[in-house]
Amino acid sequence: MMSKTIEKGINILTLFTEEKPSWRLDELAHETDIPKPTLLRFLKTFTELGVLKRPYIQSGGQLVLSDHYFLGHKLIELGAIAANSIEIRSLAIPHMKMLQQKFDLAVQLIVMDDTDGLYIEKIESLKPVLLYTRVGRRAPLYAGACSRIILSFQSEEKIQEVLQKTRKKYASGTPVTDEEIYELIEFGKNNGYAYSVSELEEGTISIAVPIFNSNREVEYSISIAGIDSLLPKEKVNGFLEGLWATAASISAELGYSLPYPYGV
Repeated sequence: MMSKTIEKGINILTLFTEEKPSWRLDELAHETDIPKPTLLRFLKTFTELGVLKRPYIQSGGQLVLSDHYFLGHKLIELGAIAANSIEIRSLAIPHMKMLQQKFDLAVQLIVMDDTDGLYIEKIESLKPVLLYTRVGRRAPLYAGACSRIILSFQSEEKIQEVLQKTRKKYASGTPVTDEEIYELIEFGKNNGYAYSVSELEEGTISIAVPIFNSNREVEYSISIAGIDSLLPKEKVNGFLEGLWATAASISAELGYSLPYPYGV
């Protein structure tokens, strides 16, 4: 069983998100229900280790320590090490670059992490488009083609775990009801791809296909993404063969021994 002290420390760090990258002591105390003296010890240790930082700010013409804590440089170092240790990135990048050159669209690689999809690699289009995604960002498994195609191949138990989480409407097309999500994940498994319109970012479209590992499971996916005028639904078939061929190559390199189940 995880040490309660370690568990508390990890829970503190997970509160730092893209939406809220900094916290004051009183905010953390309220959010965690950890007494302030105990919380201060955590923060002091994390700051000394470089896991958190308190920058200096100008106040009254003097430099003083901010009362806000931010994630520190040590996590950037650890994140880079973790990213470099993910084998699939080195396997997938050459295939992703070829796919980007073929379609001149952003290409994204995602891995399932609990009930989220975590973006672990991205090759930008030569025509940059504002997308929700970037390396290190998360999306719930029910939202966005890249995440949802992974969910399409999970057990009913895993699907229920995802559906029990609070759901967020990221954009006008985000599916939030059980009926919507089940219909979309069933489509993904039957057809071998997911298609999303304005689910994570308004006006953007993504097409994603599954990547199979050596255990014949889907924990990764690959997608192309762009604005709606570049990926209209009537042209999906023109992109699928390239996506499936790329996913088949990556799956084979991961040890998937069966023929890829979609495409030629």
